[in-house]
Amino acid sequence: MADSSKIKQKLDIVSYAVAAVLVVAALALPSFVSSAGSATREEVRKQLLELGTKVREANEYPSPETPQWSSEVSALWSVSSSGERASWVTENKPASLRLWNDIPAAVAAHASGGVVSIELVRDSQKKSPMLRVTGKLSSKNQHIEVEQIVLEKKTGAGEFKAVEDFESVEDFIYEDTDVLPGQTYGYRFVSSAVPAQVADGLPSPILDAAAMTMSSNELLTENPVPLDLVVKVGSYADEQLEPKLLGQILYWDYSAAKKVTLRTRGPDGAWGKGFAFGEDHNGKPRFGIRTIVPEKVKSHGVTIDDHLTGKKIVFKKETTSLPSVDSWDTVESAFEVPDKPEEPEEPGKIGAAKGTAKGAAKPSAKKPVAKPASTEKTVTSGKKPKPAGETPKKRPGGRKRPGFE
Repeated sequence: MADSSKIKQKLDIVSYAVAAVLVVAALALPSFVSSAGSATREEVRKQLLELGTKVREANEYPSPETPQWSSEVSALWSVSSSGERASWVTENKPASLRLWNDIPAAVAAHASGGVVSIELVRDSQKKSPMLRVTGKLSSKNQHIEVEQIVLEKKTGAGEFKAVEDFESVEDFIYEDTDVLPGQTYGYRFVSSAVPAQVADGLPSPILDAAAMTMSSNELLTENPVPLDLVVKVGSYADEQLEPKLLGQILYWDYSAAKKVTLRTRGPDGAWGKGFAFGEDHNGKPRFGIRTIVPEKVKSHGVTIDDHLTGKKIVFKKETTSLPSVDSWDTVESAFEVPDKPEEPEEPGKIGAAKGTAKGAAKPSAKKPVAKPASTEKTVTSGKKPKPAGETPKKRPGGRKRPGFE
């Protein structure tokens, strides 16, 4: 009994000790809870202050510019207004966009141009003949810029030489006033090109080195430049007293734009010294007979004064033929500017527009209207502008140079 009483006493002591510990813990718990709550409130207050600072900064500084492609991305990821659940919420992965400059460089083309025609023109202002040369670049040229055109001229059987006063980089009409009656002429040109300029960021066109300089065809005149005056000496009358001329006179009248022919009608109508003829020049005829020397004298011949040019022209009784006064037809080459290819159309587009069945044949396209000569650049050796509305025309007698395009 004594032992159980001692054990009971010990259990009571242990119970009192546990109760005391529990009381102390219950009294200390509120202080710990209060301390943790204070720390949480302080943290929340700091985060609110930081959030307010960020809001003020966002209001003060503008947002960065939106990239150009953002609208396309936004359209792909926009939520439908129908109220349905957006498919990208569960199905689409985050999008990424890369910009690549993979445009291939264009292939440039530089083809040979051509001398199209040589036209004889009687200049009514200067009262002299000239040659009008028309040249065209090829329409096959692509992605190039013509830097220079060198026009070359050939006199008779001589060599081609560059025309110094010629300047052009496009289709041209050159009026050559530096020509002499009785001479034949030929023309050709060389064009130099470089790749055309493109927008920033695009690759420059590729032009083969061999195609940077291209030569045109050669176009020559068969007939020489005509004279303004031809005197055909037939015979002489009154050789012992005062020689007179029997024969034929041909001259070009610029005021009337035609050839005039004069003939003697026997000895009574023979022409003597001082006989004047031709269109008016400073109040008197342009031409006049200065002297007539019969064949018995070594220096025989008929001397004509040209009051316009101030020259003296001598004609003899000979069988050799002189260059004609008549104008000749325009000399044309076989060069033709090819038509540009038609732009491809979508299949069935024409049929759908006109109500025809799909696959109907396309109507033939009309050829583009030729560029009028008035819009082409005119270059004149004498710096004289080309008369308006006058274009080279082919006449039935025109000569063609085959084998060039």
